[in-house]
Amino acid sequence: MRKIVFIIAATFSQYSTFSQVTKNVIVEHFTNTYCSICASRNPGFYTNRVQFPQVIHIAYHPSAPYAACPLNQHNKQENDDRTNYYGIFGATPRLAIQGKVIASSTNYNNASIFQSELGQNSAFEIEAKITPSGSSSITVSVKLKKVSSSSLSSLQLYAVLTEDTLFFNAANGETKHYDVFRKSVWGAPMNITAPQNVGDSIVYTQTIALNSAWIANRMNVVAMLQDANKEIVQVTKSANLQSATSIATANQSAEMIIYPNPTKGVIIVEVKEPSIISVYNAMGKLMKTIKQLSLSATYNLDFLPAGVYSIRIADNAEVYYKNIVKE
Repeated sequence: MRKIVFIIAATFSQYSTFSQVTKNVIVEHFTNTYCSICASRNPGFYTNRVQFPQVIHIAYHPSAPYAACPLNQHNKQENDDRTNYYGIFGATPRLAIQGKVIASSTNYNNASIFQSELGQNSAFEIEAKITPSGSSSITVSVKLKKVSSSSLSSLQLYAVLTEDTLFFNAANGETKHYDVFRKSVWGAPMNITAPQNVGDSIVYTQTIALNSAWIANRMNVVAMLQDANKEIVQVTKSANLQSATSIATANQSAEMIIYPNPTKGVIIVEVKEPSIISVYNAMGKLMKTIKQLSLSATYNLDFLPAGVYSIRIADNAEVYYKNIVKE
């Protein structure tokens, strides 16, 4: 069940004065791991973006024109939904900067696509946090505050979980995939009413189960506020999830040990009791399941391509996860 908690902060004196804050910039990048054009244009785009580290980036992977893209299949509906939100479903690569769709003929390596959006201000500020919640969930918190007078009232809040880097050999030759969209926090953009008075704030929270395909300490949340024209009013990105070891991996000394890590093909798995071993790739696809009856066993992973994998170990009492790198 969806949970949203609203917390209205006390209003400051009506005579208090506030100043606008810098409006952050976001580029929403629509790409596909089967798209050869993406493979030729994305390097220039990423080289350009490196010059603007303040610009927030999200990479979505729509199903058209290449439905076989594994990063789309991980969450097909929400990847496609965001592409349809901007009316650009059907072709990749595409960009939306500050909620405005950039023409496909634009040179993505041109610094002006970012420079033209810098130096603007906003009457709103956003804070986003992602924190552990129990042993296998996270809680997302988004705080929206009105810091200056504004006539904006009806807005949309959209928050997503992204994984900062995935390493795998894609069909189009790309091997690194940055700021990959994994899941929307509230599904579709949420229609909200902005805080009424300067100094007021609202906090929205949501608890979400961690997917075994996600590498916990690479996860973060991006939250964006948009107006009726879809233009960005304010956007922010949280720090990566902290204390990820307690969420995504076991206490190796007490529960399990997997080594060597990274591995070139062979791993040794040591467990405290007979267990079921499951190997998932970065997209959450089950690659192999093994029943381990001994407390120590050796496995050959030569059948797996290079990349990051999640090892799930389930015994009679608990479930543990460990991420490994296959070189």
